[in-house]
Amino acid sequence: MKTTKNYLSPVAKTLVFALTLTSIFSSCKKDKDNPNPTPKAASLSIIHAAPESPELSFFVDKVKKNTKALTYNTVIDYQSINSGKRELSVTKKDVADILVKSELTLAPDKSYSAFVADKTGNALVVVLDDLSAPATDKAKIRFINLSPDAGSIDLAITGKTEVLLAKKAFKEASDFANTTEIGAEINFEIRENGKTTVLATLPKVKIEKGKIYTIYAKGIKAATNDTKLGLTVLTNK
Repeated sequence: MKTTKNYLSPVAKTLVFALTLTSIFSSCKKDKDNPNPTPKAASLSIIHAAPESPELSFFVDKVKKNTKALTYNTVIDYQSINSGKRELSVTKKDVADILVKSELTLAPDKSYSAFVADKTGNALVVVLDDLSAPATDKAKIRFINLSPDAGSIDLAITGKTEVLLAKKAFKEASDFANTTEIGAEINFEIRENGKTTVLATLPKVKIEKGKIYTIYAKGIKAATNDTKLGLTVLTNK
């Protein structure tokens, strides 16, 4: 069998070596100029807290994000959303008219909760979720007032004079706070700010150490049906 050998002149070898070095340096320059071409995504959960609103559709940059029916009290768990400047909007199901729209910048690798609020869903409350671990042997709790007519309210534990989180007006949220109130039957209540008047209760809530919770007021103070003033607890993590 005849074997054919390839021979390169010294000049050709020099050219090949130079081209190889050029390719390597070009690749390194691209990596240096664009060290992180694909930013990390953000996470977004969606909560329907508008008591007199029908089924809704929730959009991010005009792309529908709820794959299940978004009715009152529905919670859609965290889903991945491109970070950066985003447009959030809400419509009634199968209706083009926008009820509420908000532009905001979502930070990479951060989590957010979007609450559709007010009586008919024409308010959008988006909060950053601090999912860092609670202090040792504690849980973290946050309080949000999403009742359009309850006024300024406090979150408290039944039987205790001192409130847990105080003075939240409609659409206001507290920061997450560490708490040692751990147990399977914690009875929460909301009171008029600075008063002992109890407006609604949430009995027998299981709070576990190491976990993170959001408790929010919802509904209408004057109502007596399913839209009446109440409390809901969400486990963020």
